[in-house]
Amino acid sequence: MHNATDNPDSAEHKDPVTEVIPQILTRRSSRAIDPDKAVSEHTLERLFEAARWAPSAFNGQPWAYAVATTNNPELLSAARDSLAKGNSWALKAPVLMFSLSYKKMPSKKLIPNWLHKYEAGMATGQMALQAAEEGLVFHQMLGFNPFKIRKIFNIPRSYSVLSAIAIGYPGSTEELSKKHALEETHTRTRKAIEDFSFIDSTCVDLK
Repeated sequence: MHNATDNPDSAEHKDPVTEVIPQILTRRSSRAIDPDKAVSEHTLERLFEAARWAPSAFNGQPWAYAVATTNNPELLSAARDSLAKGNSWALKAPVLMFSLSYKKMPSKKLIPNWLHKYEAGMATGQMALQAAEEGLVFHQMLGFNPFKIRKIFNIPRSYSVLSAIAIGYPGSTEELSKKHALEETHTRTRKAIEDFSFIDSTCVDLK
């Protein structure tokens, strides 16, 4: 964080990692999912409630979610067929969710909403934190076929298909690949704050 007035030696200065909400620090994209423990509809409703309160331009709320669960085996099987081979671990997930976003402004259908993906991402981020609070695995994925998903769920062209999300309760790492099993317990790393935040300064050092 680039701020010339900030004094790290001050008695009041604390490591910010000790002051953020716990769900941010405990959330991780696990791949070990229990295939035999279903996620209840009420639990999913709490995730959607978390997403519902996300901010959006003009309160347009462009996000939507297409969901397949074990209650509809045929639909879930079709959704699983959309996943890339590298995400075969997600075939065990009792819930596959696909995030969508409406491309236009809500009250002006001919005007594009340039923020629709960004806003859907905020809603899904809130959902991820609620999932962490629920003790759920909530793993977002790029590796899937959005054209298959559009057809399976009959998604209108006015919506973008953004990401796949595997949801379930934690399971054993024994059936994961060695690489993926190691990633379940490795220490998460992130950029230093000063690498992406520029307070009262230019972004000349931004890389």
